[in-house]
Amino acid sequence: MDGNQKVMTMDEFTKFFSDLMDQKIREMGLDKIDRKHGIFPSEGDPNGEELEDLSKEERVAKFVRAIVDNDYVTAKALSEGVSADGGYLVPTEFRAAIVAKRDVAAVIRPRATVFPMSRDKMDVPLEGNAMTLYWSGENNPLTESNPNFGSVTLNTNKLTGLSKMSRELFSDTAVNLMDFLAGLYGRKFALEEDKKFMTGSGTGEPKGLRQYTVTSAAQAAANLVADDIVKLFYTLGSQYRTQAAWIMHNSIIRLVRTLKDTNGRYLWADGFTDAPATILGRPVAEQNDIPTNLGVGSDESEIWFGDLNYYLIGDREEMTIESTTEGAGTFENHQVAVKVIERVDGQLGITDPFVKLTAVK
Repeated sequence: MDGNQKVMTMDEFTKFFSDLMDQKIREMGLDKIDRKHGIFPSEGDPNGEELEDLSKEERVAKFVRAIVDNDYVTAKALSEGVSADGGYLVPTEFRAAIVAKRDVAAVIRPRATVFPMSRDKMDVPLEGNAMTLYWSGENNPLTESNPNFGSVTLNTNKLTGLSKMSRELFSDTAVNLMDFLAGLYGRKFALEEDKKFMTGSGTGEPKGLRQYTVTSAAQAAANLVADDIVKLFYTLGSQYRTQAAWIMHNSIIRLVRTLKDTNGRYLWADGFTDAPATILGRPVAEQNDIPTNLGVGSDESEIWFGDLNYYLIGDREEMTIESTTEGAGTFENHQVAVKVIERVDGQLGITDPFVKLTAVK
């Protein structure tokens, strides 16, 4: 052996070989899915022309069935690509269908401000100290306004929907898989998002409204009266009232619907057609994740009133889907476990646009 040559250890040899293979794989244009399942460019897409002629419902159904049947070539051809963790990104049509079902069932999201996120982290600028306005005459120098800007950092959290279904469902071509799965996951995502947007801890999940300290007042008497509602209404700044909504539990809605003013008129007004009911002209949102077991007697709740535009939601604009027939009871019962993952965060920008009434019962 040449005295200038270095002896390569087994670890060094393994790393060299691994790096060489990674380089060749990148040159071939393969991704994590290709490498995981041994799909190579030479295999091509045997169904290329056929897939182009499918309707959006047919594309989604074929995509889901390909996932279930481990047909990785077809699944990849119909997907929107591969996520960072190696899962399939669901087709645009499927994500749009889930989002539509989710948003119809949601309470907080439709009223919040939603930021599309291309990365897992986003800093949203917020005005700290409001700018000062000045009146100035002609030809007079302008006075500089120096608002201070803060920020809220949105970090996406993984929300996973997992359900077990019979294999027959996926083999039955009469079943509209897109509508069925979109409805199933859309409603579940809406319920879980609403729960965390209201009560979430902010650790590994959105930070809910109830985690913030806002201006509050306690119910004055043993029972809720109309004056409590009116006083809360005017506790909120006028600049926020025009876009504000009432947020309360169903059990509290039952109480509020019976309240009358001094002239015997109900505070509650039913909405026309699809319009929401209102109290003092502002819409009411039913949010059943607000606790009803608060207080010493564990029989109290809260009424929130505020502008939900100031609740900020970060949406990582991708969903991934995976499936398996393995796991407890899945194989034996001829079932398929389907997992859909979205990434989302939620935080309140500033607290001024919200007030709450406590000790409500």
